[in-house]
Amino acid sequence: MYIDAHFHADDLQKIDPGFVEEYRNLGVFGLASVHDEAGFELTNRLMAGAGAFVVSFGMHPQLAVLDQAGQLENLAATSKIAAVGEFGFDFFGEAPDLVRTPDNERTQRKVFEFQLDLAQRHQLPVVLHLRRANDLLFEYAGRLANLPAVILHSWAGPANEALDFLSRCPHALFSFSNSIVSGNKKARGSVAALPLAHIVSETDAPYQPPRGEPLPGSAGHRRPLARDHSTFSDIPAIVAEIAAIKGLSPESVQAAIYKIFTGVFAHAL
Repeated sequence: MYIDAHFHADDLQKIDPGFVEEYRNLGVFGLASVHDEAGFELTNRLMAGAGAFVVSFGMHPQLAVLDQAGQLENLAATSKIAAVGEFGFDFFGEAPDLVRTPDNERTQRKVFEFQLDLAQRHQLPVVLHLRRANDLLFEYAGRLANLPAVILHSWAGPANEALDFLSRCPHALFSFSNSIVSGNKKARGSVAALPLAHIVSETDAPYQPPRGEPLPGSAGHRRPLARDHSTFSDIPAIVAEIAAIKGLSPESVQAAIYKIFTGVFAHAL
């Protein structure tokens, strides 16, 4: 069975209404991430009959408001979610709310700390989203280390930072997507350096589509999109790339990731 540690069923169905059949036929066990109560209800309806899945609920840093705080607290208290997230910090781009200013950082910290407190109280794993904010990850490492697991969604940091954080947070899992297949050097370096027991696979479907071969004359830096969205059919190639980087068989990597992931979410199965 393949593992997809991070996907968005409620958004994927808008692009690919038949995605549930692909999920079931490929044999996927995944963590579906939602950001509001409507997404939670829709995801559970869509995934009914799809096979094994669990759900995480989090308030995304790109919309750092506490409007879903009550719903999240209720879902955690009633054991209806398997993890809190995705949440974190995002200072990527030029949108006014994402530029790293003291006010924006203060706003994102408030939403982050609410969710971290909640995860600590209920001893739930978390799924973290980080862009241009790895310094803040290290700032919170001590508190994160007290959680059952910390999944670093779509990790794109360098290997030295991955190993440093792992030394501070032994329950960290670094999740990799199509970026390693598309040649992201930092992500590939992290895969090479990290122990396999701390690596999982994800698609972030539909948000991280695969890319094709580099364009002529681009020195390998420009790769056109192979399609307009990511989906579960990308997982075998991601697993195979992890295996190739580490000099292992795809079958052994697939089995290791399954063991890691099901161990983290045994409480929700």
